[in-house]
Amino acid sequence: MKAKQSLRALMLIFPLLFMASCKDLPSESVSSEEILQAPTDYEIDESITNEKGGVYYQIFVRSFADTNADGHGDLKGITDKIPYLQELGVKGIWLTPINPSPSYHGYDVTDYKAIHPDFGTLDDFDTLISVAAEHNIDVIIDLVINHTARTHPWFLEGRRRFNTPEYNPNDPNDKGNWYDFYIENGEVKVKIGYFGDHMPELLLNNTAVREEITSISKFWLDRGVKGFRLDAAGHFFETHPENIDFLGWFSDMVKSYKPDSYIVAEAWENFNVQKYYYAGVESLFNFDGANATGFIIDSIMARSGPQLSHYISNAFSDAYAINENALMAMFLTNHDMDRSSQMFTGDQLERQKLGASVYILTPGVPFMYYGEEIGLKGSRQGAMTDANRRLPMIWKRVGDKHRTNPPIGTTYNMANQVKYGAEDLLSEPFSLLNHYRKVINVRNTHPWIKNARAYNLRLNNNGVTGLTLKEHNGQRELHVIHNLLAEEVSLNLTRFISEYEVEIIHDIYTTGTRAKYVDGSLTLAPYSSVVLRRK
Repeated sequence: MKAKQSLRALMLIFPLLFMASCKDLPSESVSSEEILQAPTDYEIDESITNEKGGVYYQIFVRSFADTNADGHGDLKGITDKIPYLQELGVKGIWLTPINPSPSYHGYDVTDYKAIHPDFGTLDDFDTLISVAAEHNIDVIIDLVINHTARTHPWFLEGRRRFNTPEYNPNDPNDKGNWYDFYIENGEVKVKIGYFGDHMPELLLNNTAVREEITSISKFWLDRGVKGFRLDAAGHFFETHPENIDFLGWFSDMVKSYKPDSYIVAEAWENFNVQKYYYAGVESLFNFDGANATGFIIDSIMARSGPQLSHYISNAFSDAYAINENALMAMFLTNHDMDRSSQMFTGDQLERQKLGASVYILTPGVPFMYYGEEIGLKGSRQGAMTDANRRLPMIWKRVGDKHRTNPPIGTTYNMANQVKYGAEDLLSEPFSLLNHYRKVINVRNTHPWIKNARAYNLRLNNNGVTGLTLKEHNGQRELHVIHNLLAEEVSLNLTRFISEYEVEIIHDIYTTGTRAKYVDGSLTLAPYSSVVLRRK
C-alpha cells in the first residue's frame, strides 16, 4: 500500500514539476492550487508509526484468519496479519478467550494456562507475541475469572468433595470452597450465577482463588502480554463496592509485577454507576457511548452536535474526577452487539467514516472491533445468537486463503456480507479502511491525546460537534471539529476560539473536498472533520 501511495504522490507531483518548467502553458491548464483542492486519496503521513499510538483492535480469534484450512481462525493467522495491523496503525490487540473451552466463544474456560487446540499451541502464542513486538503492537488477552466451565477440573473436584468427609469448609484450598455449592435432596448443586448454570461463578473472596488468579496472571505476563481485558467485572460480587475493591486488588497485583501493564475492564453499567469503577481500575469500556442507542451513533444519526460533545466531555470529566489517570475506552460495538455498519443508515459509508473520526479522536484508549474498517456486517436478526455478530473477517474478494467458517450457531445469510476485503480496500481511494488509516494516523501523530482532557467547544450549531483537547500537565492543545450533516457547513470560529488564531493541521475529508479556513470562517464538507491548533 505504501508503494501505491508513493506512486499516487509522484503522479501528483509530476504535473507540478512539468508546469514549473513550461511557462508558456495555456491559461486553462490545471493549477497547483486546483490539484491541492482535489486529492486522489487520504493523505497519510508515512513517517508517523504506531510506536507511540493508542488505538486497540479487538480480535474474535475463531473468525479472524485461518492458516491450516480447518475453518477456525488461529494464532498463526493473527501472526500473519500483524503487518496489516501495523499498517492500519493500531498499537494493541485484544484477543478474545484463547483458552480451552467447550463453547465456540471461549467464555467458559477449562484450563487457564493453555491454548485452545483449534487456535494452536503455546509456541504459536510466543511467536505471535514476538512478531507483534517487532511491529510495535502490544497484546492483551481476555481473562475470564468471574466464572469457569462446568467441566473445569476445579469445579469437578469441588463438586465431588463437597458432600464427602474429605471436605473442609475452613480450608480455602479445598475446591469445595471455590464455588457456591449447596446440598439439595442429597445432591450437590451450585448457585446459578448471572450467566447461567453452565458457567458456575468462582468465589473471588477466597484467598486461594486469588492466589490462583495471581499465578495465572503472572504466567501470561511472563509470556509477554501487555495486560488483560477483564470479562464481566460488574458481576464479580453482588455489590458495586465489592467489585471495585476486587478490581483494585487485581490492578495492584498486576502492576506490582509489571508496572507498565494495561488493564481494561468490562463493567456493562450506566456511566453514572460505572464511573465509580475508575477507583479500582484505570480503564473501562464506555457502554453509554456504544451500540445503536449509545451517544456516538445516536448523535450522528440525529445530527445532534451539541449532544455529542456534551456527553463526551462530561464522561471524561467525571472519570478524571475519580481517577486522574483514567483511560476511558470508547468504542462503537463489540462481540456482544450488532455490527456498527448496519446502524449507520442513509449515507451509510460516510457516516461509518464519521463515526470512526469521532471516537478515535477522543482521549483514552479507543477500541476497534475486527472488520469494522471494512464495514463487516452481522446482527442477531431475531435469532438470539451472538454468533451472527462474530462472522468471518473478509480479506480478499477472490482467493481469500485466510477466511474462516462462520461460528457454530450462525444463521446470518453470508450472501449479504460485504464482498470486498481488507486487501482489496487498501488500494481503493477513499475506502472506509483507508479512512480508518487516516484517522488513526492523525491520532498517532499526537500521542499525548491519550491522557488529554476533553472540553466541550460549544459551537452552537446543531449539525457540528467540537472538542478542545488539552494536554494533561502540559501546554499542547488541539480543537477537533466534526460536521454531522449531509451538506457543507460554515461557521465563524472567532466566536468560540477568540484568544488566538488557529490553523488546520489535519483535514479528514470523507470524499475529496477539503476544508477551508479563511479569516476565522471554517467551511467543512459533509461528514468531514478537522483538527486545528494555535498558529
